[in-house]
Amino acid sequence: MSRLKETLTRKITPQDRWVGFLCLPFYINVIYLLYGPRYYKDQTVFIYATIIAVITWFFSWRIHITVGHYVRVVMQDVQQTFLRLLISCGIYVILTGSITCLLTYLLHVTGYLGYQFSLDSFVLALLTGLVINVVAASVFEGFYIFQNWRDALLEAENFKLEAEKLKKANLQSQLDGLKSQVNPHFLFNSLNSLSALISKNPEKAEEFLDEMSKVYRYLLRTNEQELTTLSAEIKFAGSYFHMLKTRYGEGIAMEVAIGKEHDDYLLPPLTLQLLLENAVKHNVILKEDPLVISIRTDANGNLIVSNTLFKKRLMVHSNKVGLANISTKYRLLNQPDIVVDETEKEFIVTIPLIKSIREKELPV
Repeated sequence: MSRLKETLTRKITPQDRWVGFLCLPFYINVIYLLYGPRYYKDQTVFIYATIIAVITWFFSWRIHITVGHYVRVVMQDVQQTFLRLLISCGIYVILTGSITCLLTYLLHVTGYLGYQFSLDSFVLALLTGLVINVVAASVFEGFYIFQNWRDALLEAENFKLEAEKLKKANLQSQLDGLKSQVNPHFLFNSLNSLSALISKNPEKAEEFLDEMSKVYRYLLRTNEQELTTLSAEIKFAGSYFHMLKTRYGEGIAMEVAIGKEHDDYLLPPLTLQLLLENAVKHNVILKEDPLVISIRTDANGNLIVSNTLFKKRLMVHSNKVGLANISTKYRLLNQPDIVVDETEKEFIVTIPLIKSIREKELPV
Protein backbone atom coordinates (compact mmCIF):
# COMPACT_ATOMS: atom_id res chain seq x y z
CA MET A 1 0.00 0.00 0.00
CA SER A 2 2.86 2.36 0.83
CA ARG A 3 4.45 1.71 -2.58
CA LEU A 4 1.20 2.53 -4.36
CA LYS A 5 0.86 5.71 -2.30
CA GLU A 6 4.44 6.66 -3.15
CA THR A 7 3.70 6.10 -6.83
CA LEU A 8 0.48 8.13 -6.86
CA THR A 9 2.03 11.05 -4.97
CA ARG A 10 5.15 11.15 -7.13
CA LYS A 11 5.46 14.31 -9.18
CA ILE A 12 5.68 14.30 -12.97
CA THR A 13 9.28 14.93 -13.99
CA PRO A 14 10.58 16.75 -17.09
CA GLN A 15 11.78 13.38 -18.35
CA ASP A 16 8.21 12.05 -18.12
CA ARG A 17 6.98 14.94 -20.26
CA TRP A 18 9.73 14.41 -22.83
CA VAL A 19 8.75 10.74 -23.16
CA GLY A 20 5.10 11.76 -23.57
CA PHE A 21 5.77 14.29 -26.32
CA LEU A 22 8.04 11.78 -28.05
CA CYS A 23 5.12 9.33 -28.23
CA LEU A 24 2.48 11.85 -29.42
CA PRO A 25 3.32 11.47 -33.16
CA PHE A 26 2.81 7.70 -32.85
CA TYR A 27 -0.71 8.21 -31.48
CA ILE A 28 -1.52 10.57 -34.34
CA ASN A 29 -0.22 7.90 -36.71
CA VAL A 30 -2.62 5.38 -35.13
CA ILE A 31 -5.54 7.68 -35.97
CA TYR A 32 -4.19 8.13 -39.48
CA LEU A 33 -4.01 4.33 -39.93
CA LEU A 34 -7.61 3.94 -38.69
CA TYR A 35 -9.04 6.65 -41.00
CA GLY A 36 -6.70 6.19 -43.93
CA PRO A 37 -6.13 8.96 -46.54
CA ARG A 38 -9.28 10.78 -45.39
CA TYR A 39 -7.36 11.95 -42.33
CA TYR A 40 -5.32 14.44 -44.36
CA LYS A 41 -7.79 15.08 -47.22
CA ASP A 42 -10.84 15.93 -45.07
CA GLN A 43 -10.23 18.99 -42.88
CA THR A 44 -13.06 18.08 -40.48
CA VAL A 45 -11.69 14.57 -40.01
CA PHE A 46 -8.18 15.95 -39.54
CA ILE A 47 -9.20 18.41 -36.80
CA TYR A 48 -11.58 16.26 -34.77
CA ALA A 49 -9.67 13.00 -35.23
CA THR A 50 -6.51 14.77 -34.05
CA ILE A 51 -8.38 15.95 -30.96
CA ILE A 52 -9.35 12.32 -30.28
CA ALA A 53 -5.70 11.29 -30.79
CA VAL A 54 -4.46 13.93 -28.32
CA ILE A 55 -7.06 12.98 -25.70
CA THR A 56 -6.23 9.29 -26.11
CA TRP A 57 -2.50 10.08 -25.98
CA PHE A 58 -2.86 12.10 -22.75
CA PHE A 59 -4.79 9.45 -20.80
CA SER A 60 -2.62 6.65 -22.18
CA TRP A 61 0.56 8.58 -21.28
CA ARG A 62 -0.68 9.28 -17.76
CA ILE A 63 -1.55 5.62 -17.17
CA HIS A 64 1.78 4.45 -18.60
CA ILE A 65 3.73 6.93 -16.44
CA THR A 66 1.93 5.75 -13.28
CA VAL A 67 2.57 2.10 -14.12
CA GLY A 68 6.21 2.86 -14.98
CA HIS A 69 6.77 4.64 -11.68
CA TYR A 70 5.20 1.79 -9.74
CA VAL A 71 7.43 -0.78 -11.44
CA ARG A 72 10.49 1.36 -10.58
CA VAL A 73 9.38 1.67 -6.97
CA VAL A 74 8.97 -2.10 -6.67
CA MET A 75 12.15 -2.97 -8.63
CA GLN A 76 14.78 -0.32 -7.90
CA ASP A 77 18.03 -2.31 -8.06
CA VAL A 78 20.37 -1.98 -11.02
CA GLN A 79 20.51 -5.78 -11.22
CA GLN A 80 16.78 -5.77 -11.98
CA THR A 81 17.09 -3.47 -15.01
CA PHE A 82 16.46 -6.12 -17.67
CA LEU A 83 13.58 -7.70 -15.75
CA ARG A 84 12.12 -4.27 -15.04
CA LEU A 85 12.30 -3.34 -18.75
CA LEU A 86 10.74 -6.66 -19.77
CA ILE A 87 7.84 -6.34 -17.32
CA SER A 88 7.28 -2.69 -18.25
CA CYS A 89 7.15 -3.50 -21.97
CA GLY A 90 4.72 -6.35 -21.32
CA ILE A 91 2.39 -4.14 -19.29
CA TYR A 92 2.66 -1.32 -21.83
CA VAL A 93 1.80 -3.66 -24.70
CA ILE A 94 -1.32 -4.85 -22.88
CA LEU A 95 -2.34 -1.28 -22.01
CA THR A 96 -1.75 0.13 -25.49
CA GLY A 97 -3.41 -2.88 -27.13
CA SER A 98 -6.44 -2.49 -24.88
CA ILE A 99 -6.62 1.26 -25.52
CA THR A 100 -6.31 0.75 -29.28
CA CYS A 101 -9.02 -1.95 -29.28
CA LEU A 102 -11.34 0.23 -27.16
CA LEU A 103 -10.77 3.26 -29.38
CA THR A 104 -11.39 1.24 -32.55
CA TYR A 105 -14.53 -0.32 -31.08
CA LEU A 106 -15.97 3.08 -30.06
CA LEU A 107 -15.22 4.59 -33.47
CA HIS A 108 -16.82 1.59 -35.20
CA VAL A 109 -19.95 1.57 -33.00
CA THR A 110 -20.52 5.33 -33.21
CA GLY A 111 -19.37 5.68 -36.80
CA TYR A 112 -17.54 8.81 -35.66
CA LEU A 113 -16.58 10.97 -38.66
CA GLY A 114 -17.68 8.15 -40.98
CA TYR A 115 -15.18 5.64 -39.64
CA GLN A 116 -15.28 2.20 -41.29
CA PHE A 117 -13.51 -0.75 -39.72
CA SER A 118 -10.59 -2.31 -41.66
CA LEU A 119 -8.73 -5.31 -40.30
CA ASP A 120 -5.49 -4.37 -42.07
CA SER A 121 -5.59 -0.81 -40.67
CA PHE A 122 -6.41 -2.17 -37.22
CA VAL A 123 -3.42 -4.58 -37.28
CA LEU A 124 -1.10 -1.77 -38.42
CA ALA A 125 -2.44 0.39 -35.60
CA LEU A 126 -1.69 -2.38 -33.10
CA LEU A 127 1.84 -2.76 -34.50
CA THR A 128 2.31 0.99 -34.19
CA GLY A 129 1.21 0.68 -30.57
CA LEU A 130 3.88 -1.98 -30.10
CA VAL A 131 6.51 0.38 -31.50
CA ILE A 132 5.22 3.11 -29.18
CA ASN A 133 5.78 0.84 -26.18
CA VAL A 134 9.26 -0.26 -27.17
CA VAL A 135 10.34 3.33 -27.79
CA ALA A 136 8.63 4.72 -24.68
CA ALA A 137 9.90 1.95 -22.37
CA SER A 138 13.47 2.21 -23.71
CA VAL A 139 13.61 6.01 -23.47
CA PHE A 140 11.93 6.01 -20.06
CA GLU A 141 14.33 3.36 -18.78
CA GLY A 142 17.26 5.25 -20.29
CA PHE A 143 16.23 8.41 -18.43
CA TYR A 144 15.84 6.36 -15.24
CA ILE A 145 19.28 4.76 -15.55
CA PHE A 146 20.89 8.12 -16.38
CA GLN A 147 19.20 9.75 -13.39
CA ASN A 148 20.38 6.98 -11.08
CA TRP A 149 23.90 7.22 -12.50
CA ARG A 150 23.95 11.00 -12.02
CA ASP A 151 22.55 10.68 -8.48
CA ALA A 152 25.18 8.06 -7.69
CA LEU A 153 27.93 10.38 -8.97
CA LEU A 154 26.59 13.29 -6.94
CA GLU A 155 26.30 11.09 -3.86
CA ALA A 156 29.83 9.80 -4.34
CA GLU A 157 31.12 13.36 -4.82
CA ASN A 158 29.24 14.59 -1.76
CA PHE A 159 30.56 11.64 0.23
CA LYS A 160 34.07 12.42 -0.94
CA LEU A 161 33.69 16.07 0.03
CA GLU A 162 32.28 15.16 3.44
CA ALA A 163 35.05 12.62 3.97
CA GLU A 164 37.62 15.26 3.02
CA LYS A 165 36.05 17.75 5.43
CA LEU A 166 36.09 15.16 8.20
CA LYS A 167 39.68 14.26 7.40
CA LYS A 168 40.76 17.91 7.50
CA ALA A 169 38.79 18.49 10.68
CA ASN A 170 40.50 15.47 12.23
CA LEU A 171 43.92 16.69 11.12
CA GLN A 172 43.19 20.13 12.53
CA SER A 173 42.06 18.55 15.78
CA GLN A 174 45.29 16.56 15.98
CA LEU A 175 47.36 19.64 15.20
CA ASP A 176 45.53 21.67 17.82
CA GLY A 177 46.09 18.84 20.29
CA LEU A 178 49.81 18.88 19.59
CA LYS A 179 49.97 22.64 20.06
CA SER A 180 48.05 22.48 23.31
CA GLN A 181 50.52 19.88 24.60
CA VAL A 182 53.36 22.37 24.41
CA ASN A 183 51.81 25.01 26.66
CA PRO A 184 51.48 23.01 29.92
CA HIS A 185 54.66 21.08 29.17
CA PHE A 186 56.74 24.22 28.74
CA LEU A 187 55.11 26.01 31.66
CA PHE A 188 55.69 23.06 33.99
CA ASN A 189 59.41 22.85 33.17
CA SER A 190 59.85 26.62 33.38
CA LEU A 191 58.22 26.84 36.80
CA ASN A 192 60.37 23.96 38.06
CA SER A 193 63.49 25.79 36.92
CA LEU A 194 62.32 29.04 38.47
CA SER A 195 61.48 27.32 41.74
CA ALA A 196 64.98 25.86 41.93
CA LEU A 197 66.63 29.23 41.28
CA ILE A 198 64.61 31.30 43.77
CA SER A 199 66.26 29.77 46.80
CA LYS A 200 69.75 29.48 45.29
CA ASN A 201 70.16 32.76 43.45
CA PRO A 202 67.31 35.33 43.63
CA GLU A 203 68.99 37.70 41.17
CA LYS A 204 69.28 35.01 38.54
CA ALA A 205 65.73 33.98 39.35
CA GLU A 206 64.54 37.51 38.56
CA GLU A 207 66.53 37.53 35.33
CA PHE A 208 65.16 34.09 34.52
CA LEU A 209 61.62 35.36 35.12
CA ASP A 210 62.14 38.29 32.72
CA GLU A 211 63.34 35.96 29.98
CA MET A 212 60.55 33.52 30.73
CA SER A 213 57.97 36.27 30.19
CA LYS A 214 59.50 37.07 26.77
CA VAL A 215 59.54 33.43 25.80
CA TYR A 216 56.00 32.79 26.94
CA ARG A 217 54.78 35.89 25.10
CA TYR A 218 56.21 34.42 21.90
CA LEU A 219 54.64 31.05 22.69
CA LEU A 220 51.19 32.56 23.16
CA ARG A 221 51.51 34.61 19.98
CA THR A 222 52.70 31.83 17.69
CA ASN A 223 50.86 28.85 19.15
CA GLU A 224 47.77 29.86 17.15
CA GLN A 225 49.75 29.56 13.90
CA GLU A 226 50.66 26.46 11.92
CA LEU A 227 53.92 28.02 10.70
CA THR A 228 56.37 30.78 11.62
CA THR A 229 59.48 32.18 9.94
CA LEU A 230 62.91 30.80 10.72
CA SER A 231 64.19 34.26 11.74
CA ALA A 232 61.40 34.59 14.34
CA GLU A 233 62.09 31.08 15.62
CA ILE A 234 65.81 31.79 15.93
CA LYS A 235 65.11 34.93 18.01
CA PHE A 236 62.84 32.89 20.24
CA ALA A 237 65.51 30.19 20.56
CA GLY A 238 67.95 32.86 21.67
CA SER A 239 65.62 33.98 24.48
CA TYR A 240 64.92 30.38 25.48
CA PHE A 241 68.62 29.54 25.50
CA HIS A 242 69.22 32.57 27.75
CA MET A 243 66.96 30.87 30.29
CA LEU A 244 68.94 27.66 29.96
CA LYS A 245 72.21 29.56 30.25
CA THR A 246 70.95 31.26 33.42
CA ARG A 247 70.36 27.86 34.97
CA TYR A 248 73.32 25.82 33.65
CA GLY A 249 75.97 28.53 33.21
CA GLU A 250 79.10 27.35 31.42
CA GLY A 251 77.70 23.82 31.22
CA ILE A 252 75.81 24.69 28.03
CA ALA A 253 76.66 26.56 24.81
CA MET A 254 74.88 27.28 21.55
CA GLU A 255 76.28 27.98 18.09
CA VAL A 256 74.07 29.52 15.41
CA ALA A 257 74.93 29.68 11.70
CA ILE A 258 71.87 30.58 9.68
CA GLY A 259 72.10 31.84 6.12
CA LYS A 260 70.27 35.11 5.49
CA GLU A 261 68.61 33.55 2.46
CA HIS A 262 66.75 31.19 4.81
CA ASP A 263 65.32 33.86 7.14
CA ASP A 264 61.88 33.79 5.53
CA TYR A 265 61.64 30.02 5.30
CA LEU A 266 58.92 28.46 7.42
CA LEU A 267 58.66 25.78 10.09
CA PRO A 268 56.21 24.87 12.89
CA PRO A 269 56.46 27.22 15.90
CA LEU A 270 58.41 26.04 18.97
CA THR A 271 60.34 23.44 16.97
CA LEU A 272 63.65 24.73 18.35
CA GLN A 273 62.29 24.93 21.89
CA LEU A 274 61.41 21.24 21.77
CA LEU A 275 64.86 20.31 20.38
CA LEU A 276 66.74 22.41 22.93
CA GLU A 277 64.66 20.97 25.73
CA ASN A 278 65.23 17.45 24.37
CA ALA A 279 69.01 17.95 24.37
CA VAL A 280 69.03 19.23 27.94
CA LYS A 281 66.70 16.52 29.21
CA HIS A 282 68.66 13.54 27.92
CA ASN A 283 72.28 14.63 28.38
CA VAL A 284 74.60 15.25 31.31
CA ILE A 285 75.52 18.94 31.58
CA LEU A 286 78.97 19.62 33.05
CA LYS A 287 81.13 22.73 33.16
CA GLU A 288 84.18 20.65 32.28
CA ASP A 289 82.44 19.08 29.27
CA PRO A 290 79.65 21.46 28.22
CA LEU A 291 76.65 20.48 26.17
CA VAL A 292 77.14 22.22 22.81
CA ILE A 293 74.05 22.78 20.69
CA SER A 294 74.52 23.75 17.02
CA ILE A 295 71.82 25.31 14.84
CA ARG A 296 72.69 25.76 11.17
CA THR A 297 71.24 25.58 7.64
CA ASP A 298 72.62 23.76 4.62
CA ALA A 299 72.55 24.39 0.87
CA ASN A 300 69.44 22.19 0.48
CA GLY A 301 67.27 24.41 2.64
CA ASN A 302 67.38 22.16 5.70
CA LEU A 303 67.69 23.25 9.31
CA ILE A 304 70.18 21.06 11.14
CA VAL A 305 70.10 20.98 14.93
CA SER A 306 72.77 18.89 16.63
CA ASN A 307 74.13 18.50 20.13
CA THR A 308 77.09 16.77 21.69
CA LEU A 309 76.15 13.41 23.14
CA PHE A 310 76.73 12.48 26.75
CA LYS A 311 73.60 10.58 27.76
CA LYS A 312 72.40 10.39 31.32
CA ARG A 313 72.82 6.96 32.85
CA LEU A 314 69.48 7.00 34.58
CA MET A 315 66.33 6.59 32.51
CA VAL A 316 64.74 10.01 31.96
CA HIS A 317 60.96 10.17 32.15
CA SER A 318 59.52 11.58 28.94
CA ASN A 319 55.95 12.23 27.80
CA LYS A 320 57.21 12.03 24.19
CA VAL A 321 56.05 15.42 22.97
CA GLY A 322 59.46 16.32 21.54
CA LEU A 323 60.61 14.65 18.33
CA ALA A 324 57.28 12.87 17.89
CA ASN A 325 55.51 16.21 18.18
CA ILE A 326 57.65 17.80 15.46
CA SER A 327 57.37 14.76 13.19
CA THR A 328 53.59 14.64 13.53
CA LYS A 329 53.27 18.35 12.77
CA TYR A 330 55.18 17.89 9.53
CA ARG A 331 52.99 14.94 8.60
CA LEU A 332 49.81 16.90 9.27
CA LEU A 333 51.15 19.77 7.16
CA ASN A 334 51.77 17.36 4.25
CA GLN A 335 55.53 18.00 4.38
CA PRO A 336 58.56 15.66 4.30
CA ASP A 337 59.37 14.16 7.67
CA ILE A 338 62.31 15.13 9.85
CA VAL A 339 65.44 12.94 9.85
CA VAL A 340 67.03 11.83 13.13
CA ASP A 341 70.64 10.55 13.23
CA GLU A 342 72.83 9.55 16.12
CA THR A 343 76.58 8.96 16.14
CA GLU A 344 78.92 8.20 18.99
CA LYS A 345 79.48 11.91 19.61
CA GLU A 346 76.43 13.72 18.24
CA PHE A 347 72.66 13.63 18.10
CA ILE A 348 71.48 15.27 14.86
CA VAL A 349 68.00 16.29 13.71
CA THR A 350 67.51 17.50 10.14
CA ILE A 351 64.38 19.56 9.60
CA PRO A 352 63.18 20.39 6.06
CA LEU A 353 62.41 24.09 5.94
CA ILE A 354 59.32 25.12 3.99
CA LYS A 355 59.84 27.75 1.29
CA SER A 356 56.11 28.45 0.98
CA ILE A 357 52.86 26.63 1.56
CA ARG A 358 49.55 26.89 -0.27
CA GLU A 359 46.43 27.44 1.78
CA LYS A 360 44.87 24.20 0.51
CA GLU A 361 47.82 22.22 1.93
CA LEU A 362 46.99 23.35 5.46
CA PRO A 363 44.28 21.69 7.56
CA VAL A 364 41.14 23.83 7.58
